[in-house]
Amino acid sequence: MANISLRNITKYYGNNLILDKISLDIKDCEFFCITGPSGCGKTTLLRIIAGLDNDYGGKVFFDGEDATELSSAERNIAMVFQDYALYPNMVARDNIVFPLRIRKYTQERLSTKLDTTVKQIDIGVDKYLDYLPRQLSAGHQQRVATGRAIIRDDPKVFLLDEPLTNLDAKMRMNTRTYLKKLVTDIKSTTIYVTADSSEALALADRLAVLDRGRFVQVDRPFDMYFHPKTTLVADFFGTLGMNLLEGIVKDRRFIYEEKKLKVPSSLDKETIDDLNGKKAILGIRPEDVTFSKEASRESIKVEVQLIQTFPPKENMVCTFKGRTINVVTFIKNARGIKPGDSLYLSITGSNTHLFDPESREVII
Repeated sequence: MANISLRNITKYYGNNLILDKISLDIKDCEFFCITGPSGCGKTTLLRIIAGLDNDYGGKVFFDGEDATELSSAERNIAMVFQDYALYPNMVARDNIVFPLRIRKYTQERLSTKLDTTVKQIDIGVDKYLDYLPRQLSAGHQQRVATGRAIIRDDPKVFLLDEPLTNLDAKMRMNTRTYLKKLVTDIKSTTIYVTADSSEALALADRLAVLDRGRFVQVDRPFDMYFHPKTTLVADFFGTLGMNLLEGIVKDRRFIYEEKKLKVPSSLDKETIDDLNGKKAILGIRPEDVTFSKEASRESIKVEVQLIQTFPPKENMVCTFKGRTINVVTFIKNARGIKPGDSLYLSITGSNTHLFDPESREVII
């Protein structure tokens, strides 16, 4: 196992800046996720950590020792690729033990390691071990690739590059659980790359959001979801992302399309007064928006455009003066509501955030 430190990692492809002075510390035995929009540099950063890309600036440290010039083999890492990279002419068991064969393990030791690994990856019935990759489902191919990575003796770091992308929704959910348990059992420092925000929240001890070559936030899953530091992070996490309403702060109220809404309750009076007359973005999660069929003093009258059912919850897509506001609630609370109906939405100050419209960074 290892502590991983990155210092000022910079990467260009031609004249295009891909990674811009990335610095990061990952703790021993931590499950760390790197996520962000497609094309933001996640896989490139993982390849640099793995030693598969040496054309970059900056330093990589394993347990305080400079590993920048070390090859992938010398770094003692284990990696699972997005396409699994299984040998097509080898059956599953031979794919799993291949790293040990090239290290000339004895047959007895090899068999012992295989037995242990097969139990860890939970491949199912033993007959799958004699199947070629093309005869296996995507889920079983993923487990074979994972087995090949972890069968080695104590790799310092376990790297996974979007390993669940090729799985269907149910298999992806089951495999998440299996991977989290596996990594916990083997007590490995793990770096996991994914573009799926829900996957990152479900798996990580900590995670980082990468955008345009920089980390915009590094945090625990709870804080990433409930305390986003930018509008990108606010919108990236959650099935629907955060509702972001553009308006102006005036007389200690947030004015949105001429409606007066409460500002975040965490704002102190001095900050509110400083913002008076300035533009801002009010953010609120769809599940924090309350609704009623009766108007109240600060409610917003909306029209329900679409209802999407995700048992046990529903998403109601509502419009207000041409702007979309998403509302998530339990199905039982939305019984009888249909597209075309009018609702009155209430936005309290207890679960809202205020962002600067220029920097897109959180004010509070």
